[in-house]
Amino acid sequence: MTSGAAVGVVLGGGALRRWPCGEARFVLGQVDLDAAQPQAEEAEISFLAHGITPHPTRRREIVMFEKHGPGCCVFDLEAAEVVRSVACAPHRQFYGHGAYSPDGSLLYCTETDLRDGRRGYITVRDGKTFETLGDFPSHGLAPHDCQFAADGTTLVVANGGSGAGREEDPPGVAFVDVRDGKVLDVLPMPSAHINAGHLDLTAAGDLAVVSAPRDGYDPTRACGGVSLRAAGAALSTAVQPEDVTTKLVGETLSVAIHPGTRVAGATTPLGNFVTFWSLDTGALVGQLRVPNPRGIALSLCGEEFLVNFGGPPRVARVDAQTLRPVDAPGNQRGYLSMISGSHIYVDDASAIAAE
Repeated sequence: MTSGAAVGVVLGGGALRRWPCGEARFVLGQVDLDAAQPQAEEAEISFLAHGITPHPTRRREIVMFEKHGPGCCVFDLEAAEVVRSVACAPHRQFYGHGAYSPDGSLLYCTETDLRDGRRGYITVRDGKTFETLGDFPSHGLAPHDCQFAADGTTLVVANGGSGAGREEDPPGVAFVDVRDGKVLDVLPMPSAHINAGHLDLTAAGDLAVVSAPRDGYDPTRACGGVSLRAAGAALSTAVQPEDVTTKLVGETLSVAIHPGTRVAGATTPLGNFVTFWSLDTGALVGQLRVPNPRGIALSLCGEEFLVNFGGPPRVARVDAQTLRPVDAPGNQRGYLSMISGSHIYVDDASAIAAE
């Protein structure tokens, strides 16, 4: 069992149904796992939030992005309301994620050009006004996730790439210098049947990438997967053990690296699997059978993985050392979260309130 250190507030996008009409409404769901009795809360927004990007210094402010659409907004966590909508150009759409520069002065957003076959761009916006300042290529098609490397100038971008059987614009991970938009390196995906979806990085340069089957494969039958690269090594996709990797059906969706144990946790919703992998050896070191797992993130204290799963959606705590559920009241079933989207983000309620 982990210590009594703070676990944090879990946040993420959710889609709920209005009754009796069945019309969808969208919310930012949250649950404080440090509360004596964690309760799900919600705040209404206008689209299904996919990625959540916190401001590095304004603790109460997050930006939420729609996947494949025009939705983007700035949300004040203390006021529990949307304070600004952010628009893309009419011929563009947001592609799900963004990253602030280390000082928070600039916001980099993944976008695609609808006039040019989903050609990828990174749009640069002012970190306060959110005015568009310019853009540069993502160096691929269908850019999705992006994060800054430890140097603060290299943006690591997962480009989903072209469909199956097309050699032009294959999936890959691009390392781009944001000072001039030039590509420094591109890592192709080791397997020809998967795309580059979501990623996580460590300060040392380790990389984990999770993938879906490329367009053209049956997403309910073909497998996605987990690809790992320890700093300085090659990127490789896990193929063993076969009794697990062949069950990673559809998209492997969300990934989080625990730097202390050097383990990457990943969720595969259709396979009903949460898997844990050694960054150093590529070996499977743990697994949990979980219904429809979606978001995974580290707790505030860094001692646990947090996993959002199920329907109605719940969030559960997993000990980062044992890779088993934490022995805490209510955790065996998980805590109701209202977060049915793809990712979760963990924040500190006391720091938000004190800002």
